[in-house]
Amino acid sequence: MTKMSLRSWLLLCSLFPAVLASVFCVGYFSYVRYQELTLSVIERARQVALPLAISTQDLLSRNNITALKHLLDASHRLNSPLLSNISLLTADNQLLLSTNAQRYNTQQRLQSASELSASGLTVRQDNSILLYLPLQLDRTPGQQANQAYLLLQLELNQLHLQQQTLLFNALLLLLACLLLASFPAVYLLRRIYRPLQTMQQHILQLLSGNNTSQAVENNVDELAQLQQGLNQLGEQLTSQEQDMLQHIEQVTSDLQQSMEQLEVQNIQLDFAKRKAQEENRQKSEFLAKMSHELRTPLNGVIGFTRQLLKTQLSSSQHDYLTTIQKSANSLLHLVNDVLDFSKLEEGRLAVNPEPFSLRDILNDAIELLAANAFDKHLELVLMIEPGCPDDLIADPGRFIQVLMNIAGNAIKFTDHGSIVIRVSATLLNEDQLILHVSVQDTGRGISDDQQTMLFQGFTSKDPRSHQSGSGLGLMISQRLVQALGGNLGFESKQAEGSTFWFTIKCQRHHLSVADCLPLEVLENKQLLYFEPQQHSREAILSLLHHWGLQVTACATKGQLQQALAHQQHYDIGLIGRTIAINQVNQVLTLMQQVKPHCDNTYLLVNTLSPHLRETLLSSGADACLSKPPHIRKLAHTLAQPYLSMNAAETPNQVKQQVSLKVLTVDDNDANLKLINTLLAEQVEQVDSARDGAEAWHKATQHAYDIIFMDINMPVMDGITACHRIRQSSLNEHTPIIAVTAHAVDGERARLLTLGFNEFLTKPLDEKMLQCSLQEFCPASRILPELPNWPASKLVNWPTALERAGGKCSLMKEMLQMLLASVPATREALQHALKNHDSAQLLQQVHKLHGACCYTGVPRLKDLAELIETNLKQGKNLTELEPEFLELDDVLQALYQESQQWSDW
Repeated sequence: MTKMSLRSWLLLCSLFPAVLASVFCVGYFSYVRYQELTLSVIERARQVALPLAISTQDLLSRNNITALKHLLDASHRLNSPLLSNISLLTADNQLLLSTNAQRYNTQQRLQSASELSASGLTVRQDNSILLYLPLQLDRTPGQQANQAYLLLQLELNQLHLQQQTLLFNALLLLLACLLLASFPAVYLLRRIYRPLQTMQQHILQLLSGNNTSQAVENNVDELAQLQQGLNQLGEQLTSQEQDMLQHIEQVTSDLQQSMEQLEVQNIQLDFAKRKAQEENRQKSEFLAKMSHELRTPLNGVIGFTRQLLKTQLSSSQHDYLTTIQKSANSLLHLVNDVLDFSKLEEGRLAVNPEPFSLRDILNDAIELLAANAFDKHLELVLMIEPGCPDDLIADPGRFIQVLMNIAGNAIKFTDHGSIVIRVSATLLNEDQLILHVSVQDTGRGISDDQQTMLFQGFTSKDPRSHQSGSGLGLMISQRLVQALGGNLGFESKQAEGSTFWFTIKCQRHHLSVADCLPLEVLENKQLLYFEPQQHSREAILSLLHHWGLQVTACATKGQLQQALAHQQHYDIGLIGRTIAINQVNQVLTLMQQVKPHCDNTYLLVNTLSPHLRETLLSSGADACLSKPPHIRKLAHTLAQPYLSMNAAETPNQVKQQVSLKVLTVDDNDANLKLINTLLAEQVEQVDSARDGAEAWHKATQHAYDIIFMDINMPVMDGITACHRIRQSSLNEHTPIIAVTAHAVDGERARLLTLGFNEFLTKPLDEKMLQCSLQEFCPASRILPELPNWPASKLVNWPTALERAGGKCSLMKEMLQMLLASVPATREALQHALKNHDSAQLLQQVHKLHGACCYTGVPRLKDLAELIETNLKQGKNLTELEPEFLELDDVLQALYQESQQWSDW
């Protein structure tokens, strides 16, 4: 709102009423006089016209045209300049006489003389007034009446002049009134505004520091008091200013002494800061160099251990090599933990997304945790929802690091009972999902006081507390989960146990990372399963049912006896038991009961002791696995007899190599030999170079499909070699993958900006190497042979198999789930359309769209996606009626088509 000054308010309050009254009075009287002038002119014209009409009617009836002309001319002259023309017209608008033919216009004629009333007609134009008077002539019997009318044209110039004079006089009167009203306003301003302006200047002087008093000269009592108050205020400010100056002088003296002390402390702190920064830099360089130096030999140890495990080994040799591999991985994890602690201090934890198999890494982690669980006789269980996708893109190392820390704590602080790890997924869209992992234990729980300090770094005096140790594990885990786009939390009650959970955001990987399990040979096999422990039984049952086996589950020995009596023969017998030295005989007794009724019998026990397992195997068991069993070991163990029969019937097939030419560059002979060995199993031709210069030289002579380049090399490093190859060679567009042990934060992003296509860290992982080939060399993607699927116009079988990660059983199960939901979906859509329920329609279409994303029905998926997009944009249901009809037709066709698939 615009502010107004006091002067404006005074002028407004004094002048506005006078101006308003003057304008009203002058305007009113001017308007009345204006209308009177107009009416007087019209009345004067009528006074002239009526006698003239009577005379004209008489002369015209006698047909005395000469006298009539003299009459009209005389009337025109006598009433000029009011009248500009008098015309006499017949009933058919024929002009008989006109006193001023130049002023007559044919447009002034009436359309019909009969329309005139007895009183006549007045028509107002811009500069004139037309007055029409009817003339009734006498008629003889038998003759038609002879009618005519008189037209008088009045000029308004004189009237306009009088009206303008009236307006000018009114304006002069208004100005005179305003002038008279301004005299009191000016007087009021002189008496009030000028003293106020003087006081305002006084206030400005006070603000500027001039505190001199001014004389009080004012006839208005209130203003005089205000001026006196300003003088007193000035005196008080002068007194306070003197006191403040004295205080400032004292404070300035004290501050100067403090500043001198602070300057000395700042110099000391600056030296300490520089020293700390230098030490931190040296520490970072040391950690980076140590990481590189440790990863280089570990690359050879882990890589060649994996290669050796592929050869024919005895059971003891396999155990020894597995121990070597686990020890090397533990050392590698130790190196990573040291780097993580350093990055945590600096606030730069790194996340490196890469494709991985969810079930493989979870089962690998459980195998590492099993030993500690066995030592405390705890039940360790892994439950993964069957519908949870397996091929994901995230940081598997960080994911497993968080899980190992949480599950390790659960085992550490649980004395008896079970540790249950549950994994599920929530789909966000076709490519993204939220992975939810929970670890539930039956330990002692966490008190309320401890819960508030759980994620802080500290050292606790209570070794039995969840807070014992440094506390860095949970703090690092919380930071890692946040970096992975998720959250970490827990629920705990003292003496009842705890449940820690965390979520991470993942992307789906459309290529299958893991090898397919031999599940086809297990389908519909009869399996007898005995497991007293509830959680283990539920987890294994869910897995076996998902694999397609016909399972008879027993929780007690009584149920086992009933199952053996009910069915005399089973294909597979699976016995799960907790075992100790004094319980071996009980397990052997179970074996003797089950083995005669099963073709193959297997044990699941909670021990890693090779001697105890040898004893159990010697009792007649075909294999002995630890609990919980690794998904791959369990699948291969159960399928081994049937795979052996198929292998005996079919000749051995040599692993197919891809027709690719690869260049590997590394200055370390062991690393170069390892990567060449890994690649030789997958590609046809591998060339090697020991430095960047040799790699560049070979790149100018041969065209390669992909290049794996080490970074730190003599003669020419990998970055320079990458630039040379990109600038001038036969491989300007060839994918170049950086391979280095320098795994510090930001290294991947830096190398990608320097021209590399991807970044792999040492020690090399065979799966990651294979994924790199599949990612950048489409020719390396070997799809499994498709069985003879039923002919279908709506299902794209290769796409469906790819969406299921190459797993035929999973593809079949997901498609069956979609087909089973078709009738209910159609009914729900029709009901929602009938009720015009847009919210319910959107919910049903969104659900259908999500199911179509993973079942290889492109037409149905595109149609559902189109309708969902239009509904979210708020389109009317009437506009989408054709799309809904088409959707219903496609659903009906898909369901009818599936009914004709006899065996698929």
